[in-house]
Amino acid sequence: MYGVSNWLPTMMRGAGYELGSSLSFVIVINLGGIVGMLVAGRFSDRYSAPLVATIWFAATAVGVYLLGIHLPLALTYVVVFLTGLFLFSAQAMIYAAVAGRSGADNRATAVGRVSGIGRFGAVFGPWLGGRLVASKAEGWGFTAFAVAAVLATVFVSLTGLRSPQRTPGSTAPQQVSTTTG
Repeated sequence: MYGVSNWLPTMMRGAGYELGSSLSFVIVINLGGIVGMLVAGRFSDRYSAPLVATIWFAATAVGVYLLGIHLPLALTYVVVFLTGLFLFSAQAMIYAAVAGRSGADNRATAVGRVSGIGRFGAVFGPWLGGRLVASKAEGWGFTAFAVAAVLATVFVSLTGLRSPQRTPGSTAPQQVSTTTG
């Protein structure tokens, strides 16, 4: 998320778009993010945050990859908007998914850990984008960030879509221990 949002104008310039359009894309992707937060929340309440996060990350991967292809300007604005819709809200749905799957006894710890990992992405994404721009390979930024969204899709689908285990007589998910002894 942070790599795309920080380097979008530069990467779009590298993809052949004019400076004015490249700067406008930042506004459009953020407008998509606003709409996405509202839509994802509703869908999450209805279908589940892990499912929405999985679908949203997959859509983000497609959208980010398409940004690297020089499309007609009007279509590019649509792709940028939809990418923002999915990109920003997919990340937010991770917090909802983790909170919903964690028991009351470890919910804060789980969300804190996920947030900490997100901070790593907040540093690594812009760093990676900067390295690609510095090496005149900014076009690879779209591919690299699309791969990150594919990995997020896989990880969320492998962990988030499983049914949480519940203790008999309880409605709260139970933390499953993977250690013995």
